[in-house]
Amino acid sequence: MKPIGIPGILRYDPAIGKYALLISVFLIVASCSSLPEIQPFRPPLPKGSENRCEQPFVKNKWQFVHSIRAVLPNGQRQSMIGTIIVAPERNRVHCILMSIEGLVLLDAVYDQKVIVNRAVPPFDEPGMVQGLIWDVRLMFLKPEGVSTGSGVVEERSAICRYKNGDGSTVDVIVQLDGNWRIDQYSSFDFIQRSVQGFFAEDHQTGVLGEFIPERLELVAHGFMGYKLSMNLIEAIPLFSQGLSE
Repeated sequence: MKPIGIPGILRYDPAIGKYALLISVFLIVASCSSLPEIQPFRPPLPKGSENRCEQPFVKNKWQFVHSIRAVLPNGQRQSMIGTIIVAPERNRVHCILMSIEGLVLLDAVYDQKVIVNRAVPPFDEPGMVQGLIWDVRLMFLKPEGVSTGSGVVEERSAICRYKNGDGSTVDVIVQLDGNWRIDQYSSFDFIQRSVQGFFAEDHQTGVLGEFIPERLELVAHGFMGYKLSMNLIEAIPLFSQGLSE
């Protein structure tokens, strides 16, 4: 190509322009996807700072019932009732989603692998069940990856970072008021999942030493993204009743 007009200005080529636009979009997205910088703890430390990152995750077996408002990948909005049984000692979760009318939409278990007992549209889409099961694990079970750092972000909120074997990263961030957020990033540091846990003002009492959030909000990012808003109806400590599954 020969320069025309002002020296240094090249004739526009549509093909080059298209690729330049794609590269620009990629660079903009990449610039917004970096992991937050972890600052070291500085005294005086808030009480319990060393263990605050453990707070979002259950340590015993529980059954949770939530009312769920979902925005699905196709834009459809749906209200459901979700029953989730979490057994951290076995790294096992059992998730049942029901319509308001009582129809079982999804019945799936993770126990070393995903087992689908029942799934109706749109929950029978490829990858949908596995994604939901991994979302439940992200909400309630401590990350399986290796701890790579801890400290503070966002005005003294505690943060712990875990790196998984596939290169993905999980950040656990707990605020001074007890509310928390879990962010999952891909191996390229693109945000994939964000979970937030919210408590009532009197949550300090806890339940048998564990703190269960009254509300959970999950956002799955990407082309097939979706959102779940979950309000706690009931939390049953199965370990206190000697129940097993």
